[in-house]
Amino acid sequence: MAEKATDRVITVDCQYMQPAHAAAYILPADDQVALVENNTSRAVPLILNGLSNAGMAPEQVRYIIITHLHFDHAGGTSALVRACPNAQVLCHPVAVRHLVDPSRLVASAKKVYGEARFAELYGEIEPIAAQRIRAVEDSETLVFGSRTLRFLHTPGHAKHHMTIHDLETNGMFTGDVFGIMHVTPLRSPDPVLIFSSAPTDFDPDQARQSIRRIRASGIERVYLTHYGEYTDLDKGEAQLLESIADFERIMAQAAASGLEGDALQQFCEREVRSAFAAMFERWHAPMSDEDWAWLEDDIGINAMGLAFRAARD
Repeated sequence: MAEKATDRVITVDCQYMQPAHAAAYILPADDQVALVENNTSRAVPLILNGLSNAGMAPEQVRYIIITHLHFDHAGGTSALVRACPNAQVLCHPVAVRHLVDPSRLVASAKKVYGEARFAELYGEIEPIAAQRIRAVEDSETLVFGSRTLRFLHTPGHAKHHMTIHDLETNGMFTGDVFGIMHVTPLRSPDPVLIFSSAPTDFDPDQARQSIRRIRASGIERVYLTHYGEYTDLDKGEAQLLESIADFERIMAQAAASGLEGDALQQFCEREVRSAFAAMFERWHAPMSDEDWAWLEDDIGINAMGLAFRAARD
């Protein structure tokens, strides 16, 4: 099944790279709908199918909300805007200009992934008309239909990151700032959350502040983009703070190493892999060879973010 409904939140599996790796969420409110996250243009048919299965039409979509601009969260925005003629995109103020003109982000991502891999993962990223986009301010509240949403600016993973508190479920859609479930309930009864230091905005102090702000909001659950509902918030917070401390240590070691270029990246990859292994051991999460093979991309991307910061600092 691609979709499941719980607590008035419908989770759509975007089938990004593998099942249960990236989610989009459908929030019905009377005769209106909000969508949170959209993955890539290839996920848009899955999101529209989720709407149809729930008895809703694209014309009922009032808001398309993205937590931040990374393309596994927002790459399908332009395609979704075309499919949902009455929808307005809601985003962090810094994100607006990049949605209107995504060329700089596309060029940067192609440098990271290469032209062929970028095309395979993300397809086309097209501009969105400015009148279809609205920035939301920190602590802004939005009432639509029977639902109330409150937006928090939560940097640390990306400067333009925000989270969305749904008062109806007392849950928060956290994008990447409450981590990534690297060992999912599909493979293990004991998942582990690890922060993401993907390029280019990883900031340990801001990450810790954002996590604590999320917890201080009094929420009972988070809806992770990677992947799904998660309720053991005390444990998740502890894991995230541990992983941030690991990444901060690696970043400092990398900055002091004198290494550059590929050598710096390789150093960070070795250290990130070691930190992951220690995390999984501490939290009693067994990892198969298949799990480790799947983690290679995430290890590389996290290492790239740490190497970028180490070289800059």
